[in-house]
Amino acid sequence: MSPFQTKKTFTSKYLRNLTLYVFIAIIGGVVSGYYFPAFSRKLELINYYFFSILEALILPVIFIAIIYGIVNLFETKNSNKIILHTAIYFLSITSISIILGFSLGFLIKPGADTGIDLSKIHSTIPKRFEFASQNSDFFTLYNSRYTIFLLLSILIGIIAGKLRSPKLTNVLNSGMELFYIVIKYLYIALPIIIFCNIAYGISIYGINTLLPLSKIVATVYLASLIFIFGILNAICHIYKLNFREFLISIKDEIILVMTTSSSKTAFPMIFEKLESQGYAKKVIRFLIPLGYNFNLAGACIYLSASCMFLVQFYNIPMDVKDYGILFLIISITSKTASGVPGSGFLALIFTLDKFGKIPLTDIALLYSVDRFMNEARSVTNFIGIAVSAAIISKLHPASE
Repeated sequence: MSPFQTKKTFTSKYLRNLTLYVFIAIIGGVVSGYYFPAFSRKLELINYYFFSILEALILPVIFIAIIYGIVNLFETKNSNKIILHTAIYFLSITSISIILGFSLGFLIKPGADTGIDLSKIHSTIPKRFEFASQNSDFFTLYNSRYTIFLLLSILIGIIAGKLRSPKLTNVLNSGMELFYIVIKYLYIALPIIIFCNIAYGISIYGINTLLPLSKIVATVYLASLIFIFGILNAICHIYKLNFREFLISIKDEIILVMTTSSSKTAFPMIFEKLESQGYAKKVIRFLIPLGYNFNLAGACIYLSASCMFLVQFYNIPMDVKDYGILFLIISITSKTASGVPGSGFLALIFTLDKFGKIPLTDIALLYSVDRFMNEARSVTNFIGIAVSAAIISKLHPASE
């Protein structure tokens, strides 16, 4: 089977119609946010509860998927190579993404000579972020719940892998399929959620908020585009994966991620899409859940560019050692940026708190445009995860 000749699946049929509904929801959200701002501001609660439910469903899926992937790895002869290649790839991509964010920050200087009048910028952030900035240690632990569950699932997966029980494998597979079905039917409500998301964003921030901070938004978007069409494209070329065709094959999932501002919404769908394209199931089910925690290129770009903005905005003197420390902190805190919309901003708070040289005084300044940058962050995360799974699967096909 050609890698891009996909079978007809529940997901593909559903998404074919969903794209039209999403487009209608976007138009409706813009109209509602602009003409009915008071009503649109109340819609944030719908978003919050939907993503809370989605998160509660996806967390056990990640947990089961990791255990299932590790158990299957124990049954393959080249498991050590897969783990080694995965570790090298994730570390390399994380490093490249952070360096890219720093580099464009130096080049564009988004925080220098902004002429920003803080009194004219939306200067409040939700209470959960205010509480996070005051209770950083607690929220670092809370926001790291995916990583904690990931490490726990890896440990259980190793133990289960050594038991080599076919019945356990079947139970895990059935568990994942059950959660996938529930999540997919939950997506029937997605057009409503997208409408609420767009309407709320327009009613709160509008386009005027974007103008004074356009350089930082442009920096994040430019870095994301360079990463996707430059770095990922080059990697795909090296491993003889047609990048353009690959992106076209997952375009519906990309639209979904962009409109919901969360890479998590396409989590179960990308499994089914890549497996239907012929990629190794064992590798895919191991790589994708790991990628959602350890391969967040968009988060790395966002964190490094935002830190550069604040360093320049406050005129903070930095030497090579400081940038080295900030690099290490971002490489760790970026792992907490996987979750519902807003997780990336929480990761930024933790980064600034751990670094210590950049004040949190005007952090609301960046939150006022975080929703605009969140789309770039989420899409870059998602495409990076999908490409990594495809490439490592290509290196270790099912026939091995």
